Amino acid sequence: MSFNLSPGMLDTMAGIFSPSKRHSAAGGGGGGRERDHGGTLLGFAVASMFPKPASQGGGHRSHNRVKQAFGGGSQAAISRRAISTLDRTARRVPEVMVRITGRQHGAGHVLANFAYISRLGHGADREVALYTSEGDVVRDGNTMQDLAHDWQEWEMADDARRKGATSLSMILSMPSGTDPERLKAAALDFAREEFANRSWVASLHVDRDHPHVHVTFARRDHDGRRFHPTRDDLFRYRQRFAQKLRDRGIEANATPSKARGVDSAHEPMAARKIRETGRVPRLDESRKTRVRQLAPADASNPLRATRATRQASVRAAYEQSIAVLRTSPSIVNQTVATSLQRFVEVMTVPEPYYRRTTGTRDQAPAEGRRPLSVPSGERAHIDNPIAAALVRSQAMRERIETRRAAHLADSEPAGPSDHRPASSPARTRPPTSPQPIDPASPVREPDRIDQVMRELKERERTRAARLRDRDLNPEKGGPKR
Repeated sequence: MSFNLSPGMLDTMAGIFSPSKRHSAAGGGGGGRERDHGGTLLGFAVASMFPKPASQGGGHRSHNRVKQAFGGGSQAAISRRAISTLDRTARRVPEVMVRITGRQHGAGHVLANFAYISRLGHGADREVALYTSEGDVVRDGNTMQDLAHDWQEWEMADDARRKGATSLSMILSMPSGTDPERLKAAALDFAREEFANRSWVASLHVDRDHPHVHVTFARRDHDGRRFHPTRDDLFRYRQRFAQKLRDRGIEANATPSKARGVDSAHEPMAARKIRETGRVPRLDESRKTRVRQLAPADASNPLRATRATRQASVRAAYEQSIAVLRTSPSIVNQTVATSLQRFVEVMTVPEPYYRRTTGTRDQAPAEGRRPLSVPSGERAHIDNPIAAALVRSQAMRERIETRRAAHLADSEPAGPSDHRPASSPARTRPPTSPQPIDPASPVREPDRIDQVMRELKERERTRAARLRDRDLNPEKGGPKR
């Protein structure tokens, strides 16, 4: 007897294993049209005139998120695929990577892409085959040139002024240790099914530690429609490519980053390429600047709270899944629950990608400074930036007032003996020299306050002495006769 998950449990799991929605349904790229509410109301009115069909007993209509995460079909099939996804995630099966790497404009740009992915001109030992959608294997530059011109002519469609992209390129990758030949067979099978209505080329690269396949496809399909893949399309590509790998005996998984407990903000490929050359991308500089701006105020990065909240919701959904699987009579499902429990126990707040690449942290003190201490009694308000700022301001004001009162108590009041000209060096009070600061020790904020206050008091003494000198000698400093 099969163990079926309830519709509510499937919806909860789909919230983990389906990509987050960042755009509204009406804005799917390009110029959106205003929703025709009149047509919608008319459709509801017409549908209400016909009787509803009787519901089938035991039927299940899955939510769109459930279909996106685990596919459609019967409730038993969806439950089986959902439990398998939980099992692969708990065992940390390698994740497939599908990414759009660029778009090509014009026949010359398309030909340059063909030459790059086929390593044309790099020598016979480094050149690789270029597989086409027609089943051909291209290794000649002239054939690639003719193919690029055909794509450009089809994209222009008798519009000589059109400047849209002719083709798009993407990469299908797996971690090191994956069999390259089976990876290539899975990628070609994926391209045949997903891009069956458009022209494409593909090539296998094994020059790096991880094998990967470059796929370049025409933007305009055989019916004349043009498109650019969305986030949902890329998620579907990952799922289908992972299934093709599993069909060939390669364990592969395709889940969102939030389900694995990692940061969802992926590192741009351009930044990685710049780091490989030894340079520092502007993205890293802006992140370090933000860290330096947050450090003096002892402020925390607001993204940390967002990541922690998302992680808490994912953990709660996993805990619910574990409780449900433990009630299953199947030993396999109970084993999945145990494996998932171990996976949840080691989950932590996702670490941003830039902390692994640049070595920066969300809360790092600025160079040469330490964040001001907060009284222990006010630690509860540290999560509120405004309350924390008020606490630090009050603590600093109290320290300044204490220092000022101590210095006023130590200073002697001015008496008659002090009414001497400031020009006499023997009768002038020597200035107080600041205490030497050890370069090895960090400069503390109270030391800076003391030094500034000493300088202000010395200036006041000098100014008072000059005024007294002018009062005792009216002719000195007066106008010349």
